[in-house]
Amino acid sequence: MKQLFIIIFCLWNTSVVLYSQNYLAEYNSNANEIGGTLLFNANTWRYDVSSKVELEISVSSDDVDVQDLNSQDDSSEKGKTITLINFRSWDKNYYLDTEFTFGGFVTIKGELIKPEWTIVADSMKMINDYTCLMAKGFLCGRNFTVWFTPDIPVSVGPWKLWGLPGLIVSALSDDGFVNCHLSSLKKTDQQPIEPVVEKTISPSEFKTQWNEAIKKFSRKMRSFSDGIDVEVTFSNVQMADKSLLE
Repeated sequence: MKQLFIIIFCLWNTSVVLYSQNYLAEYNSNANEIGGTLLFNANTWRYDVSSKVELEISVSSDDVDVQDLNSQDDSSEKGKTITLINFRSWDKNYYLDTEFTFGGFVTIKGELIKPEWTIVADSMKMINDYTCLMAKGFLCGRNFTVWFTPDIPVSVGPWKLWGLPGLIVSALSDDGFVNCHLSSLKKTDQQPIEPVVEKTISPSEFKTQWNEAIKKFSRKMRSFSDGIDVEVTFSNVQMADKSLLE
């Protein structure tokens, strides 16, 4: 373990000059379109990904046809491909995330809370010519195994993953929902720009809106199903952050 931290310290110091540099990283994905574009420097980073909106509807009664329930979903956003944005500012200590809520999209603004990671000892390997180490952590309601490189000493990564002493180059969640890998990395004159939004809501407000939407839709479904007592639940199967629905 001591040797591991010596390696991290040495790589961090030899690469500290990179802190002022902007980078453009591309990630590909083997699952759920999490792959996207990461524009970052040491203090600010933005991850953009195009994703199609899909909803999964579950019901508690065999007497109700789930296809009929889906036909009652009049969300104008369903099936649309949009760009989802995850923006982080270390200096200003906040994040902005585009998220889906039943009936539309919202931007969530919250305080940055550094994730807790456990770096796995004796896990060093080369990935895309970068010296990488393995780390494990729990984020967004999922367990993650990631590989990061102290060669690029910035605490950033794809999607909502960050908080390690180096760029995250590969990430896999325990359920396979997130499975993305760095495909290219280059220096750039571009800077990560904060998205312009008219309104933001807090994570707690998002949960309230989501739960109220479920209640409203459940009442609609009970009316549609001639009063049969059903419980309707939704899950956003694209870019889902389970922690927002807990």
